[in-house]
Amino acid sequence: MSDAVTEQVVSALAKVKHIPRETITPDGTLESLKLDSLDTITLLFELEEGLGVTIPDDRVRSLRTVGDVIDIIRQLKDPAIAGT
Repeated sequence: MSDAVTEQVVSALAKVKHIPRETITPDGTLESLKLDSLDTITLLFELEEGLGVTIPDDRVRSLRTVGDVIDIIRQLKDPAIAGT
């Protein structure tokens, strides 16, 4: 499923890691994309600035997959999703 949030997360990851967007899937792990701590901070900054959200530190620690990042952005953009 492709939507605006997914596209923005994939675009941000591709930009941060300088890799083709096609290589990034929601079930791919951040580890498999070789995100180090600096990459993660850069990614979060890109997403927070671009999407107008603030990702709490405690939520950042639980991010393991691209899908996790997509889900947390969706929840932050639409708090009603958090209850589902």
